[in-house]
Amino acid sequence: MPLGARAATTPLTFGVFPNLSPERQFRLYQLLTDYLEQRLARPIQLYTAKTPRAFIDATQLGNFDIVLTPPHLAWLAEQEAGYRPLATYTGTINGLLVVAAASRLRSAAELRGSTIAIPDPLAIVTMLGISFLQETGLRRGTDYQFVNRGSHNNAALAVINGEVPAAIVGGLSYSQFPENMRSKLRIIGTTIKVKSFFFMANPLLPPTTVQAVREALLTFGTTPQGRLFLDHGHFGPILPATAHNLTTMARYGVEVQRLLKESTP
Repeated sequence: MPLGARAATTPLTFGVFPNLSPERQFRLYQLLTDYLEQRLARPIQLYTAKTPRAFIDATQLGNFDIVLTPPHLAWLAEQEAGYRPLATYTGTINGLLVVAAASRLRSAAELRGSTIAIPDPLAIVTMLGISFLQETGLRRGTDYQFVNRGSHNNAALAVINGEVPAAIVGGLSYSQFPENMRSKLRIIGTTIKVKSFFFMANPLLPPTTVQAVREALLTFGTTPQGRLFLDHGHFGPILPATAHNLTTMARYGVEVQRLLKESTP
């Protein structure tokens, strides 16, 4: 088989950050995967990971040809593994401080002495949440404690099930929760907004493939399946991205580096 034909039929690996359950993740991204396969005329293998740490490790090892990852981890992938920005959603990411719908809590200040559920210490919304709580006069480790629930969904369920009085979850993830789940929660605080997820290309991908993937991503939103995908996920349109778009994420990426170093045996 000619080398060019072989390259065209070799699957592209697409790694998606694990911010939803694997079942919901694969169901949501199947529309995009099918479109990329059609446009690029080659198979796309969709992957995620059990934890953010595992996803970061796989990205750093270059296991994915394309990744879709939060902005601070996109900065990290660029700095440490040479990944190149392709595109990003126009929507934004923020954190929400939620309590049970029937809770008497009305403000973050009332959480002094409490335990707050989080999706993961490495999540951008956790970092935004720490800053938000600090602005209300609450210091982590002194005025409140975190408990890691491993996902946005599980953090919210910890509140619904009465295990903790409050949780920090992503605004995007909250919008993707089923209505019967959102109806059991109430928002009492909102963090600042930062850029949304970035599509990044492995530095070993040929320039022609990188350009083809970028063009496919940018035209996806003009198709019926693309509009359905973007509306259902509450992502906003897909726009081109450059390294310049990631500069504001440096402070959060550096914090991830510190946390990873601390957790390494």
